[in-house]
Amino acid sequence: MIVTTERNGGFNAYQYDDLRVRSEDLYARTKYAIVLDYLSGHRGLRILNAGCGSGELSVELAGAGHDVVGIDPTPEYIDLARANAARAGAGRCRFEVSSIETFVTDRPFDCVVATDVLEHIEDDRAAFARLLTLSRPGGTIIVTVPAGPWLFGYHDEALGHFRRYTRRRLLELPGPGCRVEEIRHLGFGLIPVCFLYSKLLRRPYPVAEAGDARRRPLVAKALRLVLALERALPVPAGTSLIMKAVRVAQVD
Repeated sequence: MIVTTERNGGFNAYQYDDLRVRSEDLYARTKYAIVLDYLSGHRGLRILNAGCGSGELSVELAGAGHDVVGIDPTPEYIDLARANAARAGAGRCRFEVSSIETFVTDRPFDCVVATDVLEHIEDDRAAFARLLTLSRPGGTIIVTVPAGPWLFGYHDEALGHFRRYTRRRLLELPGPGCRVEEIRHLGFGLIPVCFLYSKLLRRPYPVAEAGDARRRPLVAKALRLVLALERALPVPAGTSLIMKAVRVAQVD
């Protein structure tokens, strides 16, 4: 199987700056919380975090009692992940410089997670199929992707995205060996922010400022409230899509 390389593959300064403030990104943290919700009731899972970036989700998964392997093809991102894990005392996760295509494991994983990864890969169908082969039959696959092709703008270009997704486009990725159990949007309340900054102003999102409860307490409080409501309740649209699927058969 050939998984085509990422656009602007390797180190991306814009993405690196984004990863450096990931701990302050309430939106990303809410996505991670939904991933953890999907895995609630399970402990001791062997999880692959494909495209782990700076490792915050890997650390949270390890903190929930799972054994996590985080991979990313960019060494600088893996350095961030290892530093974050060491700072958090997360002993149940390890990190490796590797792409989805080249990663080798001696046995499949109970769960494979890829948050905001598939949009970076030209052949996303091949990439998703590869994620399936890395999971065991009956294993869980969780992916998040940016939603709303009409929102494609500065942020996507700077990160090297090939696309943003519709619900239908995301549902086309799983093949016959995979059953989709849940799919949902997140970020309905952030659509105006995405449109303003990425489409109109063509500027980076104010991630750190919005989450800074000391400098902007009202903004941070409002954002937390909006995201807490969206975590609990279904929304008709959003800036992200989150899908949980299960591998139901052998994948060649």
